[in-house]
Amino acid sequence: MFDAWTRQDDSPLFRLASERSQLVAEVSRRAFNDFVRASRDARGAGIEYVLNDAAYQEIARLQRERGAEEEVRSIAWWRSMSRRLATMPEPKKREILWKLVESYADDLAGRFNPWVYKMATGALPIGLSFLFKAQDLPRVATMPTRVGELRETLSHVRDLTQRVVLQGDLATLRVLAKKGTLVFVPTHSSNMDSILVGWALYEAGLPPVTYGAGKNLFTNPLMGFFMHNLGAYKVDRRLQHRLYKDVLKTYSQVLIERGYHSLFFPGGTRSRSNAVEQHLKLGLLGTALSGYIHSLMRDPQAKPVYIVPLTINYNLVLEADSLIQDHFKREGKGRYLLENDEFNQLSAITRFVMNTMKMDSTTILRFGEPLDTFGNRVRVDGESYDSRGRRVNRIDYVRSARTGEVVEDAARDRQYTRHTGERIAQAFLEHTVLMPTQVVSWVLFDRLQRRFPGWDVYRLVRFGAEEILPWEEVHAGVEDALARLKTLERSGKVQLSPFLHEAAPDRVVYEGLEYLRMYHVPEVVKTWADGVMLQKLEVIYFYGNRVRPFEDAMRALP
Repeated sequence: MFDAWTRQDDSPLFRLASERSQLVAEVSRRAFNDFVRASRDARGAGIEYVLNDAAYQEIARLQRERGAEEEVRSIAWWRSMSRRLATMPEPKKREILWKLVESYADDLAGRFNPWVYKMATGALPIGLSFLFKAQDLPRVATMPTRVGELRETLSHVRDLTQRVVLQGDLATLRVLAKKGTLVFVPTHSSNMDSILVGWALYEAGLPPVTYGAGKNLFTNPLMGFFMHNLGAYKVDRRLQHRLYKDVLKTYSQVLIERGYHSLFFPGGTRSRSNAVEQHLKLGLLGTALSGYIHSLMRDPQAKPVYIVPLTINYNLVLEADSLIQDHFKREGKGRYLLENDEFNQLSAITRFVMNTMKMDSTTILRFGEPLDTFGNRVRVDGESYDSRGRRVNRIDYVRSARTGEVVEDAARDRQYTRHTGERIAQAFLEHTVLMPTQVVSWVLFDRLQRRFPGWDVYRLVRFGAEEILPWEEVHAGVEDALARLKTLERSGKVQLSPFLHEAAPDRVVYEGLEYLRMYHVPEVVKTWADGVMLQKLEVIYFYGNRVRPFEDAMRALP
C-alpha cells in the first residue's frame, strides 16, 4: 500500500479548506468579467441576453417541477426580473449578474476535511469488502475477542485486491502526479463509480481528486456527508442555461490552474444503456486545455496537465433496471434524470449487497495510457509523443503564428479538445474489460434477434419474453463469442476479464446466468432442463450493450 498521498503536504486537495473562499472569489470575478467582456462585444446586449436566457429556462424548469413554496417564490423572482430587464439600467443588470454568479460559484465549490478523508480511507475498504468479498463474512461474524485476532480479521476484510482489481501502468501515473496535474476521465455506469475510484486512487498511491457530482446525490445523508467533505463539487444538471454552465466551467478551470487533480465523467451522466460512451461531452474536458493555456500565459514553465482514461467494469450494475428503462423512455423523449433509482432505495442496495457477496465477483478498474491536453501520448518522462513516437513540444500547439506568444484561440482550442475527446473514446473501447454477465447477455439477446430478424429492439423487449433458448445453442454461442473476442483482444481492441480467459465456456455460461439470476427481481432468466427462459429482456439488452461496439468486428472474423 502506498501512503505518499495521505500526508497533508503532498496533495493539493488538502489546501481546499484554506483556499475555498479564494476559489469562490476568483471564479466569481472571472466568470463575471467574461460576461461583461462579452457584453461589450455584443454592444451592450450581452448581459441582458444572458439574464433573459437564465430566466426563461429557470421559469420553465420550476413550472415543470411544481415543487415547494420556495420554488414558487423563485418563479416569481425570475419573472419579475425578466420583465424589468428591457428598462433596467446597466449597473443594475451587472449587480444582478454578480449576485447570481457568486451564488452559483459558492453553491458549486466543494469542501475538504482531512479528518473525514482519514476516516473514509480507513472505513471505505471495510465497507466495500462487504460488497465484494463474501468469504469475509464468516470471519467477521465470529467476532474474535482478542485484539490481535480482531486486527487480523479487519486486515483481511480490508484487503479488496482480490475482488476489486486495478490494471494499467500505475507506476507511470504516480510519477506523472508529481510532474503535473492529473485529470481522470472514467466511464460512468453507477453512482458507486466515484466511491470505487476514490478507493482505487488511494490504493494505487495516487492523489485524491476533486470531482463534480450530481446535486441530487448530496441529499443522501450518508453519501452527502462524505461528498460535502471530500472535495466533490455540486453539479445541478437541472440548470441548463449558459450562465450556470459558464460558472461551472470556470470553477473547473481555476481548480486545474491551481494544480488540483481532478476527475470528470466525460459521458456527462451514467450510461443509461450501459454502452461504452462514445459521444462525449467536451465542456469540462475543454477546461483542462484552457486551464493549461492560462497557466502557460502566466508562467511558460507551468506544470502540464495529463488526461488519464479509466474504465470501470462491473459484472452487475446496481441501478441497471432503472437506467435501461430510462434509456428507452429517453429514446421516446421521456425524462432525463433519475431522482429515485435503486441507489436511493435501501432495500435495493441491501439486496445488491447480499447477492453480490454470494458471488465470486471481480470488479476491474483499468487505467489507460495518459494523454496530454492535445491528445498526444505521454510517457513516464512527462513528455508528449505523437502517433509516430516523435517527441513534441506542447507549448508550440498554443503559440501565435504571428507573435510566438501563448494565446487563446477558441476555434483552435475546440478542435484540440474534440481530438482529445476522440482519443478518450477510443481508449474507452480499448480498455473496456468484458465480464461474464455481459458476454452471456449479448449471446442471449443475439440469439433472440436471430429468431425474429424483422423485429427491432423495442418490439423484442416488449414481446420476446418467455422464449426458451436450448442449452446447446447458448453454449455454442458463448464458445464462439469468446473465441472471437480473444482474437480481438490480441489486436488490442478490447480486454477480457481473467475469468473469461481461465474458465471453460460452460463455466462462463453458468457464471453469467448466476449473476443475472441473483440480484434482479423478478429474475432476469430462468434455467430449465431444456434451456434458458428469457424474462427481463431489457436487462439482458442492458448488459449485452457492453459487447455491442465490438460485434461488427467479431462477425467479420472468419
